[in-house]
Amino acid sequence: MNNQLFTYGKNSLRKLNSEKRQLQTIFFPNKWNFHYFFNMMKECQQFIIACISEIDHSWIIKLLVLLANGGRKIYLIMDCKDNQKNDEFFQALICELLIESQFKIKIVVNTKKYESLPTNFCVIDGKILITTSANWTINSFNKTHGWMMIDKKYDNIIEMIEIFEQMWSQFKFVTFINEDMALLDNEDSQFQPIFTYSQNCVLNKL
Repeated sequence: MNNQLFTYGKNSLRKLNSEKRQLQTIFFPNKWNFHYFFNMMKECQQFIIACISEIDHSWIIKLLVLLANGGRKIYLIMDCKDNQKNDEFFQALICELLIESQFKIKIVVNTKKYESLPTNFCVIDGKILITTSANWTINSFNKTHGWMMIDKKYDNIIEMIEIFEQMWSQFKFVTFINEDMALLDNEDSQFQPIFTYSQNCVLNKL
């Protein structure tokens, strides 16, 4: 009996430790935690998809551009409310992401007046899901108390990718027409489903 309990206890601890390795929470403001998050993005080999209502952190912007120009696929869902459409900073941010990446970064924006984006999240290479209370802004990482959950569970990653694809099809695609920023209905974006799924990994189609 004692041996059975001991074996059961070892198996429970092994399962608990395995789950802990798949799920991790870090907190802000904390510069080391920011560097940890930044380096996870920096190590991207295939793609990053992200649903982030605001971005102004220059390191993250430059990294996304660098990754896109290095062949990684970057897809962003952002907010664009009425007060942002004519905001010079917002337009400058979109211009920097699109033009500096030679339009390799793809962006859709939520223009629905009464519908906010869900919790900020991103998926890196189909291997890491990050959900967070923080926007990708300087204040979110340096001044505001926030949390970030790093999840490596396959089922959670796949479910979030499917949610992302559903959201992508609902929002406006950002491009330029005659040097002016334009928002197109998503069917005009010629966007195809991004991913295929297998039991062991998520593969970028494009």
